[in-house]
Amino acid sequence: MQKIALSALVLFSSITYAEQLTTFAGIADAVAQGKEITLVMNLQECTSDNFPASPIIGSVKPNAFMVINNNRITASDRHFTLDNPTANGNPTFEYIKYNINSDGKVSIKNTIMNATNYQKMDTFQVSCELNKGFKAFG
Repeated sequence: MQKIALSALVLFSSITYAEQLTTFAGIADAVAQGKEITLVMNLQECTSDNFPASPIIGSVKPNAFMVINNNRITASDRHFTLDNPTANGNPTFEYIKYNINSDGKVSIKNTIMNATNYQKMDTFQVSCELNKGFKAFG
């Protein structure tokens, strides 16, 4: 019985949860501490000139973050897909750049490239605000 209780205690003590990082300083501190950060976007709460507001919620764990001059955090992600609607079923790479500014403004730039030759096929930018359309957890 003690072994079961001890095993359960070890298991529960190793489970961690990510808390929401609600400020620029909180995100910058998490970057400085090397924490794993998850970004969550609700595109319906964001704006764009060339991307229609859509009921899309997505999350990503970028593999690289930088805090620049303590007033901008930049992160990026890239992935391969066959499902980009602008590519008509052709294989593409999407490169997504996230900029989080100290005033809480967030820009997300998505560049879609042909997977066979890396030619740019399309690009769009979305603007959000920290805690409104864009959240960070770490």
